[in-house]
Amino acid sequence: MFTFAKSYNYKAHIINMNSIRLTLASLLMFASTLSFAQGPNNSGTYYQNANGKSGAALKTALGKIINPHTNVGYDGLFSAYEKTDKRPDGKVRDWYSCTTKYNFSDHNGYKKEGDCYTREHSVPQSWFGSGVIKSDVVHVVPTDGYVNNRRSNYPFGEVSNITYQSNQGYSKLGSCKTEGYSGTVFEPNDAIKGDIARIYFYMVTCYESNATGWGHDVFTSSAYPGIETWALNMFLRWSKQDPIDAVELARNSAVYEVQGNRNPYVDYPGLEDYVWGSKKETAFSYNNYQGGGDGPVIETVSQPMFSPAAGTYNDEVTVTLTTATDGATIYYTTNNETATEQSTRYTGPFTLTETATVKAIAVKDGTWSLQSSATYIVKDSQSQGEETAAEGTIALNNDLYGTSYSGVMSKDDNADLTGTQYGVTVTYSLGTSSNRYVNDTQTRLYPGNTLTVSVTDGQLTNIEFELAAKSPTDATLSASTGATAGYAWSGNSQQVVFSVSSKTFFSSLKFKVAGTTTTVSLPNGKGLNGQPAVYDLQGRRVGINALRPGVYIRDGKKIFIR
Repeated sequence: MFTFAKSYNYKAHIINMNSIRLTLASLLMFASTLSFAQGPNNSGTYYQNANGKSGAALKTALGKIINPHTNVGYDGLFSAYEKTDKRPDGKVRDWYSCTTKYNFSDHNGYKKEGDCYTREHSVPQSWFGSGVIKSDVVHVVPTDGYVNNRRSNYPFGEVSNITYQSNQGYSKLGSCKTEGYSGTVFEPNDAIKGDIARIYFYMVTCYESNATGWGHDVFTSSAYPGIETWALNMFLRWSKQDPIDAVELARNSAVYEVQGNRNPYVDYPGLEDYVWGSKKETAFSYNNYQGGGDGPVIETVSQPMFSPAAGTYNDEVTVTLTTATDGATIYYTTNNETATEQSTRYTGPFTLTETATVKAIAVKDGTWSLQSSATYIVKDSQSQGEETAAEGTIALNNDLYGTSYSGVMSKDDNADLTGTQYGVTVTYSLGTSSNRYVNDTQTRLYPGNTLTVSVTDGQLTNIEFELAAKSPTDATLSASTGATAGYAWSGNSQQVVFSVSSKTFFSSLKFKVAGTTTTVSLPNGKGLNGQPAVYDLQGRRVGINALRPGVYIRDGKKIFIR
């Protein structure tokens, strides 16, 4: 039981409480002022020399603050990425593809999307040449090598007629629909358009004098505005549509760690309005910034990320969802419908046994992230095997000389013959002209010719020749380099290349891919366009429409042409 003393002075109590409230308010105000004085995102007094500037003068002042900076070197970018572009699952953040899962060492060689990542200059290097710009980690970002190659040196823009798109349409190439430009452009995904815009604001600010010579219908020949009207309006719009998120803030801090400068357009949301937009007559205050609507930092929620990446899997795949925003709740769907707070709440990894498109959002304190999406193709390996057996063999049309399976190929004598079916590709290198034919019942492989078996999904786990009677002894080959029974091979778990030291006959190949046995039957001796094969007495095949008088072999019998 608590009681007050009779002499308690209520009036004094009220006065004292008011004094306490005033003191707390003063302390909060001081703390707030101190916080602003330290700059946003722990940037301290980094931007103080831009104080009071606006428009073109602000752009120039910011440029002097962020340049010069440490040059990490072109080769140093790879190690820099381990700090600036590491996903929550430890893999490389790919800016152009949504289906890759690269380790930081995976940057050597590509033939298709998903083979490796590379260093992508968001402002193409062919526009500016060399120097420190070549290795500025702010604008040189990790992207899929193949998709980067398709982007080439086209400007960023918004695509009308698509001529190329990366997996799941994440990035696109085609004619521009953005008002003011009609050339070919590369359109990044909506999720990074704001990031790209703020990189371009940085580039034209950091390299103000250099950018006047970059041109390509994107940069102006004058230091201000520096960006052509059509591109500037688009970037201003992109920056608002895709606001700064936790990933971008973290990358900006990491960049500061590795090369000693920052992107002011990330530290101050809406800063571009003070340089080019509606506030270009308003003085910038680095420690009392009013842009962006919510002070120096916009509270955003990082969109969910998927592990493993979208792709093709056998039997089932277990999916894990993560977000970089602490305390955020993830909601998801597996039927390609937009995720909302009424969708399934993520509580842990879930397993898909059928093909599905997963969509997810992260929510914290009523703020939603951008929508994430990934399609998982789940194949039943057992039914695949049954389906293959039911189909019989993957037939090659006509023969290796003139055609391939899964579609008729060109009859060009100088071309290799190739075809793909069930995720398996067989390529026959024709070699010299005298070796370009097959036996009536078996395929004949000569020295100088090669036969390649490769897969796009899964791995080759076993390969064997079914050899004809006159060929070397039957043998089972593992997918490695070696030689046996008169022929040699080289390769890896996804590709095997066969060659022979002496002519070899064989009738079919059997191989296993991810546990599924598939048989490729090689052709019989049918000639071009389904015509019977005809050979001269030297064993060379002769086109039936080009026969001259003489003796030939057809279907194992002599024929006479008069």
